[in-house]
Amino acid sequence: MDTFKIAVIAGCLLAAGCGGRPEPVPEPEAEPPVAPAPEAARPERPPGVLDRRASFAFDGVPLPAVIGELERKHGLRVSVASSVPVAHWASHKVTLRMADVRLRAFLDWLVRPLGVEYAVEDEGSVWLTRGDELLLAEPLRVRTYQVPTHFRTRRPVRGALRFAREQRAVLKTLHECLRYVEDRREGCRLAYHGEQDVLVARLPVAGHLRLAKVLEAMRYGVEPPGLPRPAMHQLRAKLRTGIAFEGGAQPVGRVLAHVAKQADVNLGWDSARLGSPVVAIRKGIHSVQHVLDAVLKQTKALRYTLEPDRGIWLYTDGQTEDFAESGATPWDRAVVRAYDVRALMFQGASDTLIKRLQKQVDPGMWGRGLPGASLFAPTYRLIVVHDAAGQRRVASVVHAMLEDAARSPVLRKKD
Repeated sequence: MDTFKIAVIAGCLLAAGCGGRPEPVPEPEAEPPVAPAPEAARPERPPGVLDRRASFAFDGVPLPAVIGELERKHGLRVSVASSVPVAHWASHKVTLRMADVRLRAFLDWLVRPLGVEYAVEDEGSVWLTRGDELLLAEPLRVRTYQVPTHFRTRRPVRGALRFAREQRAVLKTLHECLRYVEDRREGCRLAYHGEQDVLVARLPVAGHLRLAKVLEAMRYGVEPPGLPRPAMHQLRAKLRTGIAFEGGAQPVGRVLAHVAKQADVNLGWDSARLGSPVVAIRKGIHSVQHVLDAVLKQTKALRYTLEPDRGIWLYTDGQTEDFAESGATPWDRAVVRAYDVRALMFQGASDTLIKRLQKQVDPGMWGRGLPGASLFAPTYRLIVVHDAAGQRRVASVVHAMLEDAARSPVLRKKD
């Protein structure tokens, strides 16, 4: 063996400790785990003006006087858009009695005889209008929103790519929920301010109100709506309530007012269309249903419907179609709901969730801005913008999908 090979072998033996085992290299100390970012508490907000409860009693009162009383007593400013002729509303007289209802429910019945809708300018101001006049005329305003991460780890741990992916998810959901206004107003913009957690939005005021509700739904979900007052079962019970009559013929308005007061139930009708015919009720005690049936036979009234959260509405001659559940414009009657669908996402059903929903609930209406839906993956929530009746149908479909998922085994990948 030559001298070079001997030197190499000797050097290796010396480096290895003369054939012994090498000293173990100490592992670097692991960094302490980063605690997840605390979840912010849902902001507490008092009920808005339109959700406050009050009682109203108007008997042939001119609409301008009603508008004045709404502002003086309830802090609600009501304006009339130019699309409603002055001659149409200034001479209109209001006959409406409602007890312990939200201002929103009162407005629902107030606008029916006028044939108009109401649009919400802000929490304390509405417009009587036709169509999207207010939404299209409002100036665009720029506002910023703090949008902290929706993941439960701090931003350095998330990494830049994950942060960018989260931003894209936020913008995608917002665009889906605001498409109705973005399609109708040029100049609307949504963008993040660089890599900061600051969202910049250029929208009309109504768009900003909706954006704030969607952001809150994405982060916290939405509390389920409270039970309506009065509820359907309460209105059905009212139909069986006995009312005492002295007998004889009286104007229909007086008969209906007597029923509403004695049975403690809200009754609504178009007094101008119904007129003032007399109605004969025999002396004795009669149920509310019996009296309403007598009104149908002796006047132009065609039928009546029970409306939770409002009362009993009488339809008159020519009113063959039901009124919308809300008297607001399509944009303002839409509400934001969030549905926890993590069970569907874990089972790989997220791709079909939106398609199935749009197929079973109001098919053909999606894709035009209202209704709208988007799956927000960071918090496993399905965000839906639809009117109250539509949300009930959505809730039924989502509930059925969750039940199907609960009965199906969860497929997990092998390690």
